[in-house]
Amino acid sequence: MESAYHKEIITGKKSVCEIEAGDHIYCKRRGGLYDHHGIYVGENMVIHLAGKAKKLQLYSCQECRNKGFINGEIAKICLDCFLAGKKLRVYAYGVSYFQHKTRKNGTCCIRSARPCHQVIAAAVHLLEHGGFGSYNLLANNCEDFAVYCKTGFAESKQIIGHIKRLTFIFPIVGAVATLPLAAAYTVAKGITATRRDHSPT
Repeated sequence: MESAYHKEIITGKKSVCEIEAGDHIYCKRRGGLYDHHGIYVGENMVIHLAGKAKKLQLYSCQECRNKGFINGEIAKICLDCFLAGKKLRVYAYGVSYFQHKTRKNGTCCIRSARPCHQVIAAAVHLLEHGGFGSYNLLANNCEDFAVYCKTGFAESKQIIGHIKRLTFIFPIVGAVATLPLAAAYTVAKGITATRRDHSPT
């Protein structure tokens, strides 16, 4: 049975009727402090990079007990457990440069998405065979995982947005404080990308 959430989805500010298998979905966490991302693979299930500290238990509901699966830090859970009561949103792909610059970081991507069957195949392969690496806030997070499944390139614009906000709110102190963070982000991304390039996709 399809979830009622499928009829109440927000993409940006526009309502849509339903989501499809292969969609990159996300929802707010901790009052909007950050967003959690995953790939909807159909049959009311989502594959996501959970991280050791944030991994959801597959036995929290009957649906996850029957269809769920965990391999390392990648998990397949039901849509309701993924959302945890939060509003479902859909990540946009193939947006214009203007849209990309004006929308909230971590909600859209300029790159075009792969066909849905390839997105699902990539998410399932990573779930079953690994190769994406351990969760890392800067270099390998849930948004990286979802964008990688959709495009073949891991990106986390949400983290970049947080760095920019710090600099904007605290112009001098923020700029100095975020320099090491930005440098660490760049280095960590490069190391993780190299490791992932030699992993099965």
